[in-house]
Amino acid sequence: MHLSVGEWIVRHRAVPYVEPFAWTRAGAPYYDFAWLPQSVFYLVLDAFGHLGLRVLQGCIVLTSALSAMTLARTARLRPSQGLILAAMHVIVGEVFVAMLRPQSVLLIAMPLIWTGFLMIVRGERVSVAMVILFGASAVMANSHLFFPIALAPAALLLVYPQVRRKHAIGGVGSVLAGWVVAPYSPYWLEVFRHNLGSNILFRPPAAIAELQPGFVTMFQPGLNALIVLVPAMIAMPWVLTGVSLTRRERLMAALFWGLGLIVFGYATRLFLIWWLLTMLPFAWAIVRLTHTTETRPPRTSIRLTGFIACVVIIVGAVAGTRREWALEGDTRDRRLPTVGALAAEPLAKLLETRLRHGKRARALTTFGNGSFLTWRLPGLSASIDSRGVFPDSVAAAEAVVLASDRGVPLGPWRSADFAIVPVRFRVAEVLDTASEWRRIASAPGIPMSLDSVALWARKAWWEASLAPPAHP
Repeated sequence: MHLSVGEWIVRHRAVPYVEPFAWTRAGAPYYDFAWLPQSVFYLVLDAFGHLGLRVLQGCIVLTSALSAMTLARTARLRPSQGLILAAMHVIVGEVFVAMLRPQSVLLIAMPLIWTGFLMIVRGERVSVAMVILFGASAVMANSHLFFPIALAPAALLLVYPQVRRKHAIGGVGSVLAGWVVAPYSPYWLEVFRHNLGSNILFRPPAAIAELQPGFVTMFQPGLNALIVLVPAMIAMPWVLTGVSLTRRERLMAALFWGLGLIVFGYATRLFLIWWLLTMLPFAWAIVRLTHTTETRPPRTSIRLTGFIACVVIIVGAVAGTRREWALEGDTRDRRLPTVGALAAEPLAKLLETRLRHGKRARALTTFGNGSFLTWRLPGLSASIDSRGVFPDSVAAAEAVVLASDRGVPLGPWRSADFAIVPVRFRVAEVLDTASEWRRIASAPGIPMSLDSVALWARKAWWEASLAPPAHP
């Protein structure tokens, strides 16, 4: 979906204000607060293909590490301590962002925000600090809904009240000015109300793992890194008890740590907020834990071992994702190795030649398949909205609710031209028995019992709109 919206923005040279794709929400408000990275993703793919996106992802990871190192240097950590902070920063990003997503911008911008306010409270290159604050804040405001946390490091102005008033006002003003340069700045209240209001994705228990409570998901398979990261964060206050901090420094550290703990308890994905709020206190904890160590250049044997380990990890990652590489396309060959929609690929391929001549079609689909199909078949209008936060437009039952939940109404299948949904969903039973519909094809999933997907079409539409398939 990020690529689809990025393409829409590049072609229209504007950001959308109404739903650009979903026929079930035609004319409904839509605010694409992530327009900047989405446009970059599409432009890179269009210019350099799927390898360009891989290089971009590598550059983002490297830049986030350098951003953390910049904070460490400004906080006067030793290079070795800064390397530990940067390593933790990259690990958090790998666990909670992982794929090429707009959240990556937060990992680059927030350490720079902390850096800018540290420079201001110390009176070091204040004008440069204000430029950093403005630039990082502006990028955040045009990239992710979590941009208000850019104001959190301004707490340093209260921790160190000796800062000159005009510098403090300039620092806060630079952050706020960054928010203003976003195209949606006149509508921020509506943007938050639109995207954070009540909807089925947020109701407990959430069907999406990263929206479930953090202390629940940390023991689930696939998020094993949380078993290490969460205890490290929980231990931070006890480590800081041995650090020489002022009362105000301790109060700020405790406030941000406690706030982060609460939001992580609410949703796993908010561990990222917990980390970004406590980066500086975590740096203080690193100093405490390493204060008796000496910084020495590593021996040749250690360097060689580390180099070999890096090579082995990279080669293993390339070998382990060779199947995904084979499925990666570009802006002309629009294949994608989307894990949650792999079973829908052969069905999309079946439809691809029949929809390529500009034919428009309305598809009933699901939360996981909707984003994939919107990119894969440009002539398709999916029932899932473009943000994926209003699956009730698809119909709740087909978005995230299983067939056993009989109390939820079915989606608007009577108004769709065709449907691509998992066969385990309740609407599949209805489509199989509806006289005006027919099942065209099925595709097995992995495991088959959970992920198998089928294509249904209204008979009249199938016969009138589509030519006979080249291969039955």
